[in-house]
Amino acid sequence: MVRSLLLGALLIPAVLLAQPDADDHLKMAQAAYKANELDAALAYADSAIRTDDAIPGGYKLRGDIKQRKQDMHGALMDYVKAEKLEPENARLYVSRSAIHITEGRLKEAMRDVDRSLDLDDTDADAWYNRACANYLGQTNDAALRDLENSLRLRPDNADALFLRGVVKGELYKEEDGIADIEAALKLKPELAGGTMSLAVLLFESKQYEAAIAKFTEVIDAETPEAVEAYYYRADCYYALENKELACESWRKSADLGDADAKFIVRNYCNTDEEKIPKKPVRGRRKTVIEF
Repeated sequence: MVRSLLLGALLIPAVLLAQPDADDHLKMAQAAYKANELDAALAYADSAIRTDDAIPGGYKLRGDIKQRKQDMHGALMDYVKAEKLEPENARLYVSRSAIHITEGRLKEAMRDVDRSLDLDDTDADAWYNRACANYLGQTNDAALRDLENSLRLRPDNADALFLRGVVKGELYKEEDGIADIEAALKLKPELAGGTMSLAVLLFESKQYEAAIAKFTEVIDAETPEAVEAYYYRADCYYALENKELACESWRKSADLGDADAKFIVRNYCNTDEEKIPKKPVRGRRKTVIEF
């Protein structure tokens, strides 16, 4: 009995020493986050912070994990704590600016991204986030300058190439915009909104046959963009003076709920009109921006 108790007493320190410390927990959280195993990453980050609530990078990483899990409020709370511990961490402000951009707080986003650039002006992500804020604020010239800085630092950033293409299109540099978006899609074929944006620029540059092919790709993919793709494909056929095919696509768009398409079907497709009376003017497209 005495021997058993002694053996147990000798084992306890060994077991305790085998327990990972806060740094180990944080490293495991970082590895899981990199592998997109977010539940495991969050558990490890929680454990690291419980073990040492002042561990460098702990709250920043946990905020990033929560942001990826779409817990924006929780992420912001962690970023506030991180700022108190590491006010000179430039990447912290990049991460927080992404939430502000996503939720439409452009002034707050710009404040954070400028703070990040004051600390480190060689961060391609910071310049990209600044471009996103400027683009959403409809300051395209500034957005383009930011994107040039971002791509100078990271030329193969598909998201920055895509947004630069969109911005160039809005600045009436359609051919340059098409080239950027095509390059972005080669790097990242699954780019959200990429094919649709390319199709719109082809339409706006009057390359109607090429645009029809791209709009058809969007339609065949059965994404929520199909309603808009049907509308624009109809507009291509209308420009090519093919009323039958134009109205076929406009009816599809109308059936999916597009108000402009319903107007055109009612006032053009269901009549003998050769031209659309008071043709609706499409507003600015909402470009998808992901973080």
